[in-house]
Amino acid sequence: MASLTASLAGLVFLVFAVHRLVITRGGRADPAQRDVAGFALCVGTAMLLNAPVVLDALDHLVPSPATELLVTYELKAAAATFLALVALALGPPGSGSAPVRRRRRIRAAVAVAVQAAALALFLTAEVAEEGASAVAAPGRGWALAAYNVLFAGYICWCLYVLARALFRHTRRTRPGPLRMGLRLAALATATGVVWALWALDDAAANVTAGRQDMGEDLLSTTLGMVTAVLAAAGATATLWGDRVARPLRRLRARRAHKRLEPLWSALYAELPEIALDPRAARRSPGLRQAEFALYRRVIEIRDGSLALRPYQQPEALTWAREALDRAGPSAAAAPEAVLEAADPEALLEAAVIAAALENKRAGRPRGGTPGPSRRAPAARLETTEDEAAWLVRVTHAFTRSRVVGEVRDRTRDQAAAAAGTAGHP
Repeated sequence: MASLTASLAGLVFLVFAVHRLVITRGGRADPAQRDVAGFALCVGTAMLLNAPVVLDALDHLVPSPATELLVTYELKAAAATFLALVALALGPPGSGSAPVRRRRRIRAAVAVAVQAAALALFLTAEVAEEGASAVAAPGRGWALAAYNVLFAGYICWCLYVLARALFRHTRRTRPGPLRMGLRLAALATATGVVWALWALDDAAANVTAGRQDMGEDLLSTTLGMVTAVLAAAGATATLWGDRVARPLRRLRARRAHKRLEPLWSALYAELPEIALDPRAARRSPGLRQAEFALYRRVIEIRDGSLALRPYQQPEALTWAREALDRAGPSAAAAPEAVLEAADPEALLEAAVIAAALENKRAGRPRGGTPGPSRRAPAARLETTEDEAAWLVRVTHAFTRSRVVGEVRDRTRDQAAAAAGTAGHP
Protein backbone atom coordinates (compact mmCIF):
# COMPACT_ATOMS: atom_id res chain seq x y z
CA MET A 1 0.00 0.00 0.00
CA ALA A 2 2.81 2.42 0.86
CA SER A 3 4.47 1.63 -2.48
CA LEU A 4 1.26 2.34 -4.39
CA THR A 5 0.61 5.58 -2.51
CA ALA A 6 4.18 6.83 -3.00
CA SER A 7 4.07 5.96 -6.69
CA LEU A 8 0.74 7.71 -7.23
CA ALA A 9 1.89 10.81 -5.34
CA GLY A 10 5.09 10.92 -7.37
CA LEU A 11 3.19 10.55 -10.62
CA VAL A 12 0.77 13.36 -9.64
CA PHE A 13 3.73 15.66 -9.08
CA LEU A 14 5.45 14.62 -12.31
CA VAL A 15 2.33 15.02 -14.45
CA PHE A 16 1.79 18.42 -12.88
CA ALA A 17 5.43 19.36 -13.62
CA VAL A 18 5.07 18.38 -17.27
CA HIS A 19 1.82 20.37 -17.49
CA ARG A 20 3.53 23.46 -16.06
CA LEU A 21 6.50 23.11 -18.42
CA VAL A 22 4.23 22.75 -21.44
CA ILE A 23 2.14 25.85 -20.69
CA THR A 24 5.20 27.95 -19.75
CA ARG A 25 7.48 26.97 -22.63
CA GLY A 26 9.22 29.86 -24.31
CA GLY A 27 11.97 32.27 -23.41
CA ARG A 28 9.64 34.87 -21.89
CA ALA A 29 7.80 32.51 -19.55
CA ASP A 30 7.22 33.65 -15.99
CA PRO A 31 10.17 32.43 -13.84
CA ALA A 32 7.76 31.67 -11.01
CA GLN A 33 5.95 29.15 -13.22
CA ARG A 34 9.24 27.43 -14.01
CA ASP A 35 10.01 27.38 -10.29
CA VAL A 36 6.68 25.66 -9.65
CA ALA A 37 7.51 23.11 -12.34
CA GLY A 38 10.95 22.58 -10.83
CA PHE A 39 9.43 21.96 -7.42
CA ALA A 40 6.99 19.38 -8.78
CA LEU A 41 9.68 17.67 -10.84
CA CYS A 42 12.08 17.34 -7.88
CA VAL A 43 9.57 16.19 -5.29
CA GLY A 44 7.86 13.81 -7.74
CA THR A 45 11.16 12.17 -8.64
CA ALA A 46 12.09 11.92 -4.95
CA MET A 47 8.81 10.20 -4.08
CA LEU A 48 9.18 7.71 -6.93
CA LEU A 49 12.72 6.90 -5.83
CA ASN A 50 11.40 6.31 -2.30
CA ALA A 51 8.68 3.89 -3.43
CA PRO A 52 9.61 0.34 -2.30
CA VAL A 53 8.97 -1.10 -5.76
CA VAL A 54 11.41 1.40 -7.28
CA LEU A 55 13.97 0.75 -4.53
CA ASP A 56 13.85 -2.95 -5.34
CA ALA A 57 14.29 -2.24 -9.04
CA LEU A 58 17.29 0.00 -8.41
CA ASP A 59 19.13 -2.55 -6.27
CA HIS A 60 20.65 -4.00 -9.44
CA LEU A 61 21.58 -0.62 -10.92
CA VAL A 62 22.92 1.45 -8.02
CA PRO A 63 26.21 0.22 -6.55
CA SER A 64 25.48 1.75 -3.13
CA PRO A 65 21.73 1.65 -2.43
CA ALA A 66 22.20 3.97 0.56
CA THR A 67 22.98 6.64 -2.03
CA GLU A 68 19.26 6.62 -2.84
CA LEU A 69 18.62 8.13 0.61
CA LEU A 70 20.99 10.99 -0.15
CA VAL A 71 19.56 11.58 -3.62
CA THR A 72 15.93 11.65 -2.46
CA TYR A 73 16.66 14.06 0.38
CA GLU A 74 18.70 16.32 -1.90
CA LEU A 75 15.80 16.34 -4.37
CA LYS A 76 13.33 17.28 -1.63
CA ALA A 77 15.60 20.10 -0.47
CA ALA A 78 15.86 21.33 -4.05
CA ALA A 79 12.05 21.22 -4.30
CA ALA A 80 11.79 23.31 -1.14
CA THR A 81 14.25 25.81 -2.63
CA PHE A 82 12.01 26.21 -5.67
CA LEU A 83 9.11 27.00 -3.32
CA ALA A 84 11.17 29.68 -1.58
CA LEU A 85 11.85 31.19 -5.01
CA VAL A 86 8.15 31.07 -5.90
CA ALA A 87 7.45 33.13 -2.77
CA LEU A 88 9.47 35.99 -4.25
CA ALA A 89 7.02 36.26 -7.14
CA LEU A 90 4.16 36.79 -4.67
CA GLY A 91 5.66 39.91 -3.15
CA PRO A 92 3.83 43.25 -3.03
CA PRO A 93 3.40 45.13 -6.31
CA GLY A 94 6.16 47.56 -7.20
CA SER A 95 8.89 45.69 -5.33
CA GLY A 96 11.12 45.93 -8.43
CA SER A 97 12.99 43.29 -10.43
CA ALA A 98 16.47 44.07 -9.13
CA PRO A 99 15.68 43.31 -5.46
CA VAL A 100 13.89 40.12 -6.53
CA ARG A 101 16.92 38.94 -8.52
CA ARG A 102 19.18 39.70 -5.58
CA ARG A 103 16.97 37.71 -3.22
CA ARG A 104 16.86 34.82 -5.68
CA ARG A 105 20.66 34.71 -5.67
CA ILE A 106 20.74 34.79 -1.87
CA ARG A 107 18.23 31.96 -1.52
CA ALA A 108 20.03 29.91 -4.15
CA ALA A 109 23.29 30.39 -2.21
CA VAL A 110 21.59 29.28 1.02
CA ALA A 111 20.28 26.21 -0.77
CA VAL A 112 23.76 25.30 -2.02
CA ALA A 113 25.16 25.72 1.51
CA VAL A 114 22.46 23.45 2.96
CA GLN A 115 23.06 20.81 0.30
CA ALA A 116 26.81 20.92 0.93
CA ALA A 117 26.37 20.65 4.72
CA ALA A 118 23.97 17.75 4.26
CA LEU A 119 26.45 15.95 2.02
CA ALA A 120 29.19 16.44 4.60
CA LEU A 121 26.95 15.01 7.36
CA PHE A 122 25.97 12.06 5.19
CA LEU A 123 29.60 11.23 4.41
CA THR A 124 30.49 11.64 8.09
CA ALA A 125 27.78 9.13 9.04
CA GLU A 126 29.34 6.57 6.63
CA VAL A 127 25.91 5.22 5.76
CA ALA A 128 25.66 1.66 4.48
CA GLU A 129 22.77 -0.61 3.58
CA GLU A 130 21.58 -3.38 5.82
CA GLY A 131 18.50 -5.10 4.45
CA ALA A 132 15.79 -2.47 3.96
CA SER A 133 17.51 0.02 6.27
CA ALA A 134 20.26 2.60 6.03
CA VAL A 135 22.75 2.16 8.89
CA ALA A 136 25.32 4.66 10.11
CA ALA A 137 28.80 3.61 11.20
CA PRO A 138 29.17 2.82 14.92
CA GLY A 139 29.05 6.05 16.94
CA ARG A 140 28.00 8.08 13.87
CA GLY A 141 24.23 7.99 14.41
CA TRP A 142 24.34 11.61 15.51
CA ALA A 143 25.55 12.64 12.03
CA LEU A 144 22.67 10.81 10.37
CA ALA A 145 20.25 12.43 12.85
CA ALA A 146 21.72 15.89 12.14
CA TYR A 147 21.35 15.13 8.43
CA ASN A 148 17.60 14.49 8.86
CA VAL A 149 17.07 17.47 11.18
CA LEU A 150 18.91 19.81 8.78
CA PHE A 151 16.70 18.80 5.88
CA ALA A 152 13.47 18.95 7.90
CA GLY A 153 14.34 22.39 9.26
CA TYR A 154 15.32 23.76 5.86
CA ILE A 155 12.19 22.42 4.18
CA CYS A 156 9.97 23.87 6.94
CA TRP A 157 11.67 27.26 6.60
CA CYS A 158 11.05 27.28 2.83
CA LEU A 159 7.42 26.30 3.37
CA TYR A 160 7.03 29.04 5.98
CA VAL A 161 8.41 31.63 3.56
CA LEU A 162 5.97 30.46 0.89
CA ALA A 163 2.97 30.30 3.25
CA ARG A 164 3.61 33.85 4.48
CA ALA A 165 3.76 35.13 0.89
CA LEU A 166 0.60 33.21 -0.02
CA PHE A 167 -1.40 34.63 2.89
CA ARG A 168 -0.30 38.19 2.06
CA HIS A 169 -1.11 37.73 -1.61
CA THR A 170 -4.50 36.18 -0.81
CA ARG A 171 -5.52 39.28 1.12
CA ARG A 172 -4.80 41.41 -1.97
CA THR A 173 -6.76 39.11 -4.31
CA ARG A 174 -10.46 39.44 -5.02
CA PRO A 175 -12.71 36.40 -4.48
CA GLY A 176 -12.57 34.02 -7.44
CA PRO A 177 -10.64 31.05 -8.86
CA LEU A 178 -7.26 32.70 -8.28
CA ARG A 179 -7.99 33.31 -4.61
CA MET A 180 -9.28 29.76 -4.27
CA GLY A 181 -6.03 28.49 -5.80
CA LEU A 182 -3.95 30.55 -3.39
CA ARG A 183 -5.86 29.13 -0.43
CA LEU A 184 -5.39 25.58 -1.68
CA ALA A 185 -1.68 26.26 -2.14
CA ALA A 186 -1.49 27.61 1.43
CA LEU A 187 -3.21 24.44 2.66
CA ALA A 188 -0.70 22.40 0.67
CA THR A 189 2.16 24.16 2.47
CA ALA A 190 0.56 23.31 5.82
CA THR A 191 0.38 19.60 4.97
CA GLY A 192 3.89 19.88 3.55
CA VAL A 193 5.17 21.10 6.92
CA VAL A 194 3.57 18.11 8.65
CA TRP A 195 5.10 15.84 6.01
CA ALA A 196 8.55 17.33 6.54
CA LEU A 197 8.31 17.17 10.33
CA TRP A 198 7.30 13.52 10.15
CA ALA A 199 10.85 12.79 8.99
CA LEU A 200 12.03 13.72 12.48
CA ASP A 201 10.83 10.34 13.74
CA ASP A 202 13.85 8.95 11.85
CA ALA A 203 16.14 11.22 13.87
CA ALA A 204 15.22 9.44 17.10
CA ALA A 205 16.02 6.07 15.54
CA ASN A 206 19.27 7.51 14.17
CA VAL A 207 20.48 8.49 17.64
CA THR A 208 19.35 5.35 19.45
CA ALA A 209 20.02 2.66 16.81
CA GLY A 210 21.98 4.43 14.11
CA ARG A 211 19.56 3.33 11.38
CA GLN A 212 16.46 4.28 9.43
CA ASP A 213 14.24 2.70 6.81
CA MET A 214 15.17 3.34 3.20
CA GLY A 215 11.60 3.94 2.00
CA GLU A 216 8.78 6.04 3.45
CA ASP A 217 6.04 4.62 5.65
CA LEU A 218 2.34 4.74 4.82
CA LEU A 219 1.62 7.92 6.81
CA SER A 220 4.48 9.78 5.16
CA THR A 221 3.42 8.75 1.66
CA THR A 222 -0.20 9.64 2.46
CA LEU A 223 0.86 13.13 3.56
CA GLY A 224 2.87 13.41 0.37
CA MET A 225 -0.14 12.36 -1.69
CA VAL A 226 -2.39 14.92 0.02
CA THR A 227 0.23 17.62 -0.49
CA ALA A 228 0.56 16.69 -4.16
CA VAL A 229 -3.18 16.83 -4.80
CA LEU A 230 -3.59 20.16 -2.98
CA ALA A 231 -0.61 21.71 -4.75
CA ALA A 232 -1.82 20.57 -8.17
CA ALA A 233 -5.36 21.74 -7.43
CA GLY A 234 -4.16 25.13 -6.21
CA ALA A 235 -1.90 25.73 -9.19
CA THR A 236 -4.61 24.78 -11.71
CA ALA A 237 -7.53 26.47 -9.93
CA THR A 238 -7.80 29.11 -12.64
CA LEU A 239 -8.52 26.29 -15.12
CA TRP A 240 -11.17 24.39 -13.18
CA GLY A 241 -12.10 26.84 -10.42
CA ASP A 242 -14.64 28.76 -12.48
CA ARG A 243 -16.48 25.55 -13.38
CA VAL A 244 -16.83 24.73 -9.69
CA ALA A 245 -17.56 28.30 -8.61
CA ARG A 246 -20.16 28.97 -11.32
CA PRO A 247 -23.00 26.95 -9.71
CA LEU A 248 -22.25 28.52 -6.32
CA ARG A 249 -22.21 31.97 -7.92
CA ARG A 250 -25.57 31.29 -9.55
CA LEU A 251 -27.04 30.12 -6.26
CA ARG A 252 -25.83 33.28 -4.52
CA ALA A 253 -27.26 35.40 -7.34
CA ARG A 254 -30.64 33.68 -7.09
CA ARG A 255 -30.70 34.15 -3.33
CA ALA A 256 -29.77 37.84 -3.66
CA HIS A 257 -32.45 38.28 -6.33
CA LYS A 258 -35.06 36.90 -3.95
CA ARG A 259 -33.85 39.04 -1.04
CA LEU A 260 -34.16 42.19 -3.18
CA GLU A 261 -37.81 41.38 -3.93
CA PRO A 262 -39.40 43.59 -1.18
CA LEU A 263 -37.54 46.74 -2.18
CA TRP A 264 -38.00 46.10 -5.90
CA SER A 265 -41.73 45.42 -5.45
CA ALA A 266 -42.22 48.67 -3.53
CA LEU A 267 -40.50 50.61 -6.29
CA TYR A 268 -42.27 48.72 -9.09
CA ALA A 269 -45.70 49.39 -7.55
CA GLU A 270 -45.16 53.15 -7.95
CA LEU A 271 -42.85 53.07 -10.96
CA PRO A 272 -43.78 50.11 -13.19
CA GLU A 273 -41.70 51.62 -15.99
CA ILE A 274 -38.48 50.52 -14.24
CA ALA A 275 -39.08 46.90 -15.32
CA LEU A 276 -36.72 46.24 -18.23
CA ASP A 277 -38.66 43.07 -19.07
CA PRO A 278 -42.23 43.28 -17.74
CA ARG A 279 -42.91 39.63 -18.60
CA ALA A 280 -40.01 38.41 -16.47
CA ALA A 281 -40.46 41.00 -13.73
CA ARG A 282 -42.54 38.78 -11.46
CA ARG A 283 -41.02 35.41 -12.33
CA SER A 284 -38.41 33.72 -10.21
CA PRO A 285 -35.37 33.21 -12.45
CA GLY A 286 -33.95 29.80 -13.22
CA LEU A 287 -30.50 28.91 -11.99
CA ARG A 288 -28.86 29.60 -15.35
CA GLN A 289 -30.52 33.01 -15.67
CA ALA A 290 -29.96 34.01 -12.02
CA GLU A 291 -26.88 36.16 -12.57
CA PHE A 292 -28.42 38.09 -15.45
CA ALA A 293 -31.71 38.45 -13.54
CA LEU A 294 -29.83 39.85 -10.54
CA TYR A 295 -27.96 42.30 -12.78
CA ARG A 296 -31.29 43.44 -14.24
CA ARG A 297 -32.87 43.78 -10.81
CA VAL A 298 -29.99 45.92 -9.52
CA ILE A 299 -30.35 48.22 -12.55
CA GLU A 300 -34.11 48.47 -12.01
CA ILE A 301 -33.72 49.38 -8.35
CA ARG A 302 -31.12 52.01 -9.21
CA ASP A 303 -33.41 53.40 -11.93
CA GLY A 304 -36.24 53.55 -9.41
CA SER A 305 -34.10 55.43 -6.92
CA LEU A 306 -33.16 57.96 -9.60
CA ALA A 307 -36.79 58.36 -10.65
CA LEU A 308 -37.71 59.16 -7.02
CA ARG A 309 -35.28 62.07 -6.75
CA PRO A 310 -37.99 64.74 -7.26
CA TYR A 311 -39.81 63.24 -4.27
CA GLN A 312 -36.82 63.02 -1.91
CA GLN A 313 -36.66 65.39 1.05
CA PRO A 314 -33.69 66.32 3.23
CA GLU A 315 -35.76 65.93 6.41
CA ALA A 316 -35.76 62.13 5.95
CA LEU A 317 -32.09 61.92 6.86
CA THR A 318 -32.57 64.18 9.87
CA TRP A 319 -35.52 62.11 11.14
CA ALA A 320 -33.58 58.87 10.65
CA ARG A 321 -30.56 60.17 12.55
CA GLU A 322 -32.75 61.45 15.38
CA ALA A 323 -34.48 58.06 15.62
CA LEU A 324 -31.10 56.31 15.68
CA ASP A 325 -29.91 58.57 18.49
CA ARG A 326 -33.04 57.84 20.52
CA ALA A 327 -32.66 54.08 19.97
CA GLY A 328 -29.01 54.05 21.04
CA PRO A 329 -29.38 53.85 24.86
CA SER A 330 -31.97 51.05 24.63
CA ALA A 331 -30.02 48.95 22.16
CA ALA A 332 -29.29 46.30 24.78
CA ALA A 333 -32.99 45.71 25.28
CA ALA A 334 -33.93 45.84 21.59
CA PRO A 335 -32.09 43.42 19.27
CA GLU A 336 -33.39 45.20 16.15
CA ALA A 337 -31.83 48.43 17.43
CA VAL A 338 -28.48 46.65 17.57
CA LEU A 339 -28.88 45.68 13.93
CA GLU A 340 -29.79 49.23 12.98
CA ALA A 341 -26.80 50.67 14.80
CA ALA A 342 -24.54 48.12 13.09
CA ASP A 343 -25.53 49.25 9.58
CA PRO A 344 -26.52 52.93 9.68
CA GLU A 345 -25.41 53.55 6.08
CA ALA A 346 -28.00 51.16 4.64
CA LEU A 347 -30.62 52.41 7.09
CA LEU A 348 -30.22 56.02 5.94
CA GLU A 349 -30.47 54.98 2.30
CA ALA A 350 -33.61 52.95 3.05
CA ALA A 351 -35.13 55.86 4.97
CA VAL A 352 -34.65 58.23 2.02
CA ILE A 353 -36.25 55.72 -0.37
CA ALA A 354 -39.17 55.04 2.00
CA ALA A 355 -39.89 58.77 2.40
CA ALA A 356 -39.65 59.38 -1.34
CA LEU A 357 -42.10 56.53 -2.02
CA GLU A 358 -44.62 58.04 0.40
CA ASN A 359 -44.31 61.42 -1.31
CA LYS A 360 -44.74 59.75 -4.70
CA ARG A 361 -47.93 58.01 -3.55
CA ALA A 362 -49.23 61.33 -2.28
CA GLY A 363 -48.30 63.07 -5.52
CA ARG A 364 -46.17 65.51 -3.55
CA PRO A 365 -42.86 66.38 -5.26
CA ARG A 366 -40.32 67.81 -2.85
CA GLY A 367 -37.52 68.79 -5.22
CA GLY A 368 -34.79 68.09 -2.68
CA THR A 369 -32.04 65.48 -3.02
CA PRO A 370 -30.29 64.57 0.25
CA GLY A 371 -26.52 64.62 -0.13
CA PRO A 372 -25.68 61.24 -1.70
CA SER A 373 -22.11 61.33 -0.42
CA ARG A 374 -23.40 61.17 3.15
CA ARG A 375 -25.43 58.04 2.36
CA ALA A 376 -22.99 56.14 0.15
CA PRO A 377 -21.54 52.89 1.55
CA ALA A 378 -18.03 53.07 2.92
CA ALA A 379 -16.90 50.17 0.69
CA ARG A 380 -16.49 50.80 -3.03
CA LEU A 381 -19.10 49.16 -5.25
CA GLU A 382 -17.04 47.87 -8.17
CA THR A 383 -19.03 44.82 -9.32
CA THR A 384 -22.61 43.68 -9.66
CA GLU A 385 -22.06 41.46 -6.62
CA ASP A 386 -20.97 44.50 -4.60
CA GLU A 387 -24.02 46.47 -5.71
CA ALA A 388 -26.35 43.55 -4.96
CA ALA A 389 -24.84 43.03 -1.50
CA TRP A 390 -25.29 46.73 -0.71
CA LEU A 391 -28.90 46.74 -1.92
CA VAL A 392 -29.65 43.60 0.12
CA ARG A 393 -28.57 45.55 3.19
CA VAL A 394 -30.79 48.45 2.15
CA THR A 395 -33.71 46.06 1.56
CA HIS A 396 -33.26 44.53 5.01
CA ALA A 397 -33.44 47.97 6.61
CA PHE A 398 -36.32 48.99 4.34
CA THR A 399 -38.49 46.07 5.46
CA ARG A 400 -37.44 45.52 9.09
CA SER A 401 -36.08 48.72 10.58
CA ARG A 402 -38.27 50.56 13.09
CA VAL A 403 -36.37 53.74 12.23
CA VAL A 404 -37.36 53.46 8.57
CA GLY A 405 -40.93 52.76 9.67
CA GLU A 406 -40.90 55.90 11.78
CA VAL A 407 -39.59 57.99 8.87
CA ARG A 408 -42.25 56.48 6.63
CA ASP A 409 -45.01 57.37 9.13
CA ARG A 410 -43.77 60.93 9.61
CA THR A 411 -43.63 61.46 5.86
CA ARG A 412 -47.14 60.07 5.44
CA ASP A 413 -48.47 62.28 8.25
CA GLN A 414 -46.74 65.32 6.77
CA ALA A 415 -48.22 64.59 3.36
CA ALA A 416 -51.70 64.11 4.84
CA ALA A 417 -51.39 67.38 6.77
CA ALA A 418 -50.29 69.20 3.65
CA ALA A 419 -53.22 67.74 1.71
CA GLY A 420 -55.66 68.82 4.46
CA THR A 421 -54.29 72.32 4.52
CA ALA A 422 -54.57 72.54 0.74
CA GLY A 423 -58.24 71.43 0.93
CA HIS A 424 -59.19 74.09 3.52
CA PRO A 425 -57.98 77.58 2.59
